[in-house]
Amino acid sequence: MPTSEHQQIPYVVDAIVREQPASVLDVGCGWGKYGVLTREYTQATRVDAIDVNPPRYPVYDHFYAGDLRVLDTVLPADAPRYDLAIFLDVIEHFEKDVAWRVCEQLTARAKRVLITTPWGFRPQEIPGMPFETHRSGWYPWEFGARYRVHRTKLFPGHYTKHLHLPRLWQLLVVIGRGGQ
Repeated sequence: MPTSEHQQIPYVVDAIVREQPASVLDVGCGWGKYGVLTREYTQATRVDAIDVNPPRYPVYDHFYAGDLRVLDTVLPADAPRYDLAIFLDVIEHFEKDVAWRVCEQLTARAKRVLITTPWGFRPQEIPGMPFETHRSGWYPWEFGARYRVHRTKLFPGHYTKHLHLPRLWQLLVVIGRGGQ
């Protein structure tokens, strides 16, 4: 199971701590490291997760297995309305129309949604792992056209080998519907 860039961990944890959520949904939880970090650095009383595969770290109160493209069929109707959904390094794996549909479902199920993604399109394809293919690229202004943006942060991703300058950039955005 591939993982996200380690450089983003402090930025994500800082954003989660600023939100101080009582309930969290980790969407595309991967290994489960952000479930661990959420438990360590917040007072969240419920931390749930959803992904196509179970997480390596069993830190979630509830785990829902399924395809995120049909989130509403995987997440039970009686699941709570979460304070925060974390959607980290996942949105770029969807075509734009599918990604917007998932964002609509997430903003209906959570007060705020924390998203990280590469700045722009970054090609990626891993043989035998179709859910890891990058299908879209994202810029911060796209989110403001559809949602209320509560926070935007750009941070360096990978550095060049010899110049030690940022070669790739990452985007962090916290969105909500209208007045949320």
